[in-house]
Amino acid sequence: MRLKKGAGMRISADHIFTGADSVEAGRLVIENGIIQEILAPGESDLHLENTLLSCGWVNSHVHLDLSLPRDGDRVPGSFEDWLGSVVQSRRALGEELKEISAKGIEESIAAGTTAVFDIDPEGHVLDAIQYSDLKRVIFREVIALTREDDNSDAWIEFLNGTTDPRRELRALSPHSPYTVHPEILNSLIQLSAKKRLPWAMHIAEAAWERELLDTGTGPGAKFLQRFGADPSEFVRKTNLLKSLGNPEKSSPGLIIHGNHCTTEEMAMIAESGSALVWCPSSHAYFNRPPHPAPQALSQGVPVLLGTDGQISAGHLSMLKEMNSAQKAAPTIPAIDLWRMVTTAPREWLSGLGQSHLLGSGKLQAGDPADLVAVSVPQGSGGVLERALNGKILGCWIDGRVKTWEAPE
Repeated sequence: MRLKKGAGMRISADHIFTGADSVEAGRLVIENGIIQEILAPGESDLHLENTLLSCGWVNSHVHLDLSLPRDGDRVPGSFEDWLGSVVQSRRALGEELKEISAKGIEESIAAGTTAVFDIDPEGHVLDAIQYSDLKRVIFREVIALTREDDNSDAWIEFLNGTTDPRRELRALSPHSPYTVHPEILNSLIQLSAKKRLPWAMHIAEAAWERELLDTGTGPGAKFLQRFGADPSEFVRKTNLLKSLGNPEKSSPGLIIHGNHCTTEEMAMIAESGSALVWCPSSHAYFNRPPHPAPQALSQGVPVLLGTDGQISAGHLSMLKEMNSAQKAAPTIPAIDLWRMVTTAPREWLSGLGQSHLLGSGKLQAGDPADLVAVSVPQGSGGVLERALNGKILGCWIDGRVKTWEAPE
């Protein structure tokens, strides 16, 4: 059947996921790239048999400029050595990073991703994505080891520079508590709050981070010294998350990784309106201990899924990421995994007053027709669990077909 790319299309599927506890058959009515309603099964322009239809997937943490092959299944050497090599690779690749980012964008859409929360240090992703339909929150990554690295004017110019607010939101990403001088970090968080924008930061990613912030010693201190920074300047007198959770000083943000967050810190994340981003494939690559995602869910923390860079995850597929999450934490129900890539990131954005960007994820009237269709293999288990072993059949952004593979 020929697919319509314009207005007035009805897509039916045996299984439609809206984030609700049950998955039902039905039809989506789409006009001018917008969902109008969900109807009971009936006549349609396209019927997807043995297929699950959901809103398009959100990759809640990715470095598209690092869409590079992974060096094996496990990191060679230490995390800090790997991190240093990434810094060197970015410097060496220079403008090639734009082409690498473009490849990552194409691979993401082909894998059913319709929106990304990307960390972009130098604008290569921004250059590559400007003509793409991919929805995005572009976080300008900031690494500022000394007070002299303050570049506030450029950061403000970046925030004010979007030309496509319908599909793009710009925000700031202090890389981590140990790569941004505390004074600059505080100013970035306050700037985000002033502009009512989210922020994203790698927090509690490495086991040595807490020692560095508490005493200025350990492997993290040696890492900073390699780049000419003084570890003693990064010692904090207060709990970092407690400071960031102060509503008078901070807007909600994304806690990237949070591998070593305590139960108390999880409560702070939940109270602040922030979200925890889990990258299971990358987590396994670094051979880290079990991630606290199950504990976070039990404490009411919104948990989102991201691939991280392809250089550490080995792919840019949210379907593979859900499988990695299921393997790492089999106690998490499949429905929660699906919510992590559909409704949860959209609910987090809506809480920031940014619901226009991605809609609700519940396929409600007025939502953009950003969709992904996945085959549902036969076998035991529920629909959502079986669909984790399916394959991408189609992806739509604003009702336009981006990828399509006819069902067998």
